[in-house]
Amino acid sequence: MLIREFIVISMGCRNWPPAGETALDHFYQLIFFAQENLGGAGGGGAAGATAAGGEAAARQPGCAGGPEQLLFIVLMFVLFYFMLIRPQQKRAKQHRELITSLKRGDNVITSSGIYGRIHEIDGNVIVLEIAKNTRIKVLKQYVGGIANADTETKLAETPQGV
Repeated sequence: MLIREFIVISMGCRNWPPAGETALDHFYQLIFFAQENLGGAGGGGAAGATAAGGEAAARQPGCAGGPEQLLFIVLMFVLFYFMLIRPQQKRAKQHRELITSLKRGDNVITSSGIYGRIHEIDGNVIVLEIAKNTRIKVLKQYVGGIANADTETKLAETPQGV
């Protein structure tokens, strides 16, 4: 019912669907007509109008094609690279350098906010002493930074790590 009302309003048809056609056939014809007028894949389009000699029809608005579309995609990729990918790579590199520079006795803060002193390092696991005779095991990658006033401020701004 909704499709019928749409076609009646948009095309001004009062006797719809025509005799011998179903509503769906008429709807497909409407879609084909719309694509053809916009220069889309519905057939003909601007190329058919140019072949027929219509210069104005060749300038119909439609999708940008060729070099303009390719240039837009390349510019979007460059924008994403400099706005998202590159800064994230810099942060990851700084974090890797921090992880490799950890040594026994360093005061650190984890990304979850636990302060402690490194008691032992065993591969990817460090043992933090968070109070006298209270030790916990933490994975190295969850160390947010060396514990000082500057690191505490940075972790408050970016909770994922420094």
